Amino acid sequence: MKKYVVLLLLLTACATKKADENDVPSLVPPAETSSAANAAADARLAEMQTSMTELLERIDVLNARIARLEAAPQPETRVAVQPTPRVVEPAPRPVLEPAPVPSPAPVRATAPPVSGPLQNAAIADSYRGALILFGKGRMADARAALQQVFDADPSGELADNALYWIGETYYAASDFTNAMRAYERVTKEYPEQNKAPDAMFKIGLTFEKTGDLGMARKTFDEVIRRYPYSTAASSSKLELKRVKY
Repeated sequence: MKKYVVLLLLLTACATKKADENDVPSLVPPAETSSAANAAADARLAEMQTSMTELLERIDVLNARIARLEAAPQPETRVAVQPTPRVVEPAPRPVLEPAPVPSPAPVRATAPPVSGPLQNAAIADSYRGALILFGKGRMADARAALQQVFDADPSGELADNALYWIGETYYAASDFTNAMRAYERVTKEYPEQNKAPDAMFKIGLTFEKTGDLGMARKTFDEVIRRYPYSTAASSSKLELKRVKY
């Protein structure tokens, strides 16, 4: 009888031990691979680029509307002035022969060149159409349309935008040499315009894509120094945490 009691106690102790082992939660965290981290970073970057594109399109729509309002003819306000009645005795005048009036030379009507607000509205429409082509993945067509926008007014408000998106068409096609040239033109020719911070940030990403991590980090530092309150500066800080020598 005692043997059965001892055996029963041993079986009970073994069962309790197994139950306790099963109840212990695993403390080993799942392994994170570098490929998953890179995919998450690329997805975050793509989301930020899409948001910036949508914001630019909205700004361009507002600019086009303002240009159309400025180009619209304004109604003239006329104030009717009541003349003071006068009684004037007509003086006798001699009858003279009317002098012959020479017929005016025919004037050929010529259309004035489009300039001012109308030209700005047309450029804004072309720019918006080029961004739509970019969104559809038609990079060659978008690049040609953006080049026309830039050539139409190289000193206009959309010149730096056009150059930046030309660089984006090359970047999307992995042509990093031409992408770098377009971005550098924006930073050198339009350093105070709105696309200069984004262009400098993309220069850093281009260095990163081509394997020059030292220049990439240096460029991100320059973005933060020159444009500390820009969205590109915030993105540069994230890249500096991710990129290692």
